[in-house]
Amino acid sequence: MGVDVGVDVDVLVVGAGAAGLALGVDLARRGVRALVVERDGRLFPGSRGKGIQPRTMEVFDDLGVGDAVRAAGGPYPAGMIWRDGERLREQAMWDPAEVEEGSPYREPWMVPQWRTQEILFARLEELGGRVAFGRELVGIAQDGEGVTAEFADGEPVRARYAVAADGGRSTVRRTAGGPRCGGCSGSG
Repeated sequence: MGVDVGVDVDVLVVGAGAAGLALGVDLARRGVRALVVERDGRLFPGSRGKGIQPRTMEVFDDLGVGDAVRAAGGPYPAGMIWRDGERLREQAMWDPAEVEEGSPYREPWMVPQWRTQEILFARLEELGGRVAFGRELVGIAQDGEGVTAEFADGEPVRARYAVAADGGRSTVRRTAGGPRCGGCSGSG
C-alpha cells in the first residue's frame, strides 16, 4: 500500500495490532488526520490471543465492526474435566453474566487475533484511514508542538501526538523515556 508518510498528521499510532487499529478506526471516523505505522510488512498472521471480552464487544459495535466480529467467531467451548483418561464432565470456563440494559453481552467471544485485525483493518480503510507497513520506528523526539518520529527508511513523520500501540517491547516507550511512558504527546 503506497502511503505518503512524509505529511504531518494529528496522531501517529505506532503498531497495527488490534489496539492500534481500533484507535485508528476511532480517529478516522471522527475525521482526525491519523497514520498507523507498522514495522512489519503486513498484519500479524498469528494469534497471541483470541478472547474478546463483553465490554470490548460493545466497543466493536460502536466502531462498526461488531457484526463482522460476531460472524468471525463464536462462544468459547466448554472445558472438559478428565481423570485417568476418562472424560468426567464438561464445565463452563466462567459463569455468564446477566444481560442487562447497557451491557448486552454475557460472555467472551472467541475470535483469532489475526481475524480481528483483518476486520479492523478493513473498517479503517473503509473510513479512509491508512496504515503504512514496513515502517520501523527507530526514534521519537518530543517538543512543545508535538513529536517527530524517525524511521529506519529515513522519512520522518511529524505529529501532534504519538500513541504507543506497539506492544510490550514498545520502541515508542523505550525511546520516549522508559517503560512507564504510555506514549508521547505534544501540546494540544
